[in-house]
Amino acid sequence: MNKEILKKNRKFTGQRALPGLLVFALLMLCGCTRSANENALKYRNGRCIVFYPPENETIREYAMSLCENREDKVLDYIMEEAGDYFRITYDGEEYFYVNEDMSDLDLNVINGREMLSDMLRYEMKKGEIDEAYTAEFWSKSDKNSIDLENIDLKLEKDHLDLYFKDFEYTLSLPLGYLRSLTGKDLGFGEIEDYEKKTFISLKRPMVALTYDDGPYRTVDEVIYDTFRKYDARATFYVAGYRMSQTEIDSIEEGIQMGMEFGSHSENHSNLSLLDAYEARAAIMEPVSYVYEKLGYRMRTYRPPYGSRNYEMEDIIDMPAILWTVDTRDWYYRDEETTYQRALADIKDGDIVLMHSLYMSSALASQRIVPELIDRGFQLVTVSELLEAKGYDLDTLKAYGSN
Repeated sequence: MNKEILKKNRKFTGQRALPGLLVFALLMLCGCTRSANENALKYRNGRCIVFYPPENETIREYAMSLCENREDKVLDYIMEEAGDYFRITYDGEEYFYVNEDMSDLDLNVINGREMLSDMLRYEMKKGEIDEAYTAEFWSKSDKNSIDLENIDLKLEKDHLDLYFKDFEYTLSLPLGYLRSLTGKDLGFGEIEDYEKKTFISLKRPMVALTYDDGPYRTVDEVIYDTFRKYDARATFYVAGYRMSQTEIDSIEEGIQMGMEFGSHSENHSNLSLLDAYEARAAIMEPVSYVYEKLGYRMRTYRPPYGSRNYEMEDIIDMPAILWTVDTRDWYYRDEETTYQRALADIKDGDIVLMHSLYMSSALASQRIVPELIDRGFQLVTVSELLEAKGYDLDTLKAYGSN
């Protein structure tokens, strides 16, 4: 595109409205009805004249529509650079984005599946839309399932609208996300650091699924995949003696997904048999190690066997988390039994105990998670559950029973 033409275009201030037949005639005589844009084409309807760029049928039709029911008007367009493309406007009322050859810019080339999935889920949950609290919705809106061809994108003056046909829902986003989603730079800048948001409805019941005795990457990854698919979160109580580099990597992956991690002691010690300071040291060793390796600070711990050290609770700044539902998966090691025991009589605020050492527990979780969602439960971390229920983690000593 000729840069001199663009300079000329910027001198033009917008729509010119010249009422009156006499004034219109004078304009015609003086030759003031020329466009500020080189190569512009002209359409006249009575005493209305509108200019439009060549080689673009969409803008031509819009320009012609501007002369419907109008008289004594001369309408020109402004063309200016917009990132790697060009923006054409008529008095700032309508925006058209074109390529250098004046062809329409195709914005419906959408990337960023994971970002789109996260944003759609967050906004629909925040809007308390019932569909967003079903397993079917989470399955269909997963990053690997979302149908990009069923999304219509419309660029507005100050935001970006994406209409998801499958859910009959319009997601409005800041223009800074345009480049990440479409790969097109239209000069709006870019939001570089996308952070996944989570929403917890205080109007709906919630439970926390917890897994002890890990990390164990082989099983953890199956559990992660299930929770990722349904945009749910769990809490893992990990033992220090299991933390090889491979398992630390597994913890890091879980943290990035929004999972919570807490200490399950260094050596799975029975804390009730230790003095207060020995018990505290056993709990704090995994806390310190994970913080040193990953910069992640644990907020809760679970005493092995559920055996609390009451004296230690006075000298540690984290609450002991027990459970309200015990699947005894370590004993049965059977998928169906774990599934049935997890769901029997479950209620709002429950904490379910399982273990991430057994594949049977991971397979049971593949059924437990969608079933709980379809029963109306939100699957949250222990800390999220406690805070939603009004507990202060800084002062809470313990929660749950065994």
